[in-house]
Amino acid sequence: MTPRIIDALLSPEALKGILEAVRSESFPWERSEILRGHFPGLDPEDNLQFVHGFYAWRNRSLYRSPFLPVIAPVLNWFGPMRLIKAKLNRTPGRSRHLEYGLHVDTRHRNALTAIYYLNDNNGYTLFEDGARIASVANRLVIFNANLRHTGASCTDSSARLVLNLNLIPDANPVHEDQRR
Repeated sequence: MTPRIIDALLSPEALKGILEAVRSESFPWERSEILRGHFPGLDPEDNLQFVHGFYAWRNRSLYRSPFLPVIAPVLNWFGPMRLIKAKLNRTPGRSRHLEYGLHVDTRHRNALTAIYYLNDNNGYTLFEDGARIASVANRLVIFNANLRHTGASCTDSSARLVLNLNLIPDANPVHEDQRR
C-alpha cells in the first residue's frame, strides 16, 4: 500500500479542541528517548522527545489513558477497527533536521500505521524509498505497518506534534484475545 494522504481530516474546531487539550499545562507528557541505546554522533539531548501514550494493547495487557477521549475525533474517522497503539509524540525543534532511524511500529498482521500531524512545521516523515510526507496540520497519512519509515525533527517550530496510531481495520473492533 502506497501511503495515502488525507488533508483537512477534521473540522478546524475539532483540531483546535485536540490542540488546546494537549497544549494545556495539565496534559501529562513523559520524557522518552527516540532511539533506545547509545548512538555515536547523536547527542543525548537530540535523542529526546516527550510522549503521551493514549492506548496500548500488548501481551494481553491493555493500557487506556484517561485522556483517550481527546483523540476520539481522529479515531472515529476510521470507523470499526482494532486499535493496537495510540501515542502522541512531541519532538522539540532543532537547529538542523534529524532523522531518527527507519523502523516499523508493529508487526501485527494486516496492521496499518497512521500518522496525524497536529501542527505545521518543516519536519517530515521519511520512507525507505525516499518519499517524504511534510508535517502539515490536520493531515493524516496511512500506510501498511510493515513499511519502514522515520520521523525527522523540525527547525522552524518549537516542536513537531504527531499522533501515531497502529490499528487493524475491522468490522468487529474487539481484540481476539478479549473474546476468550
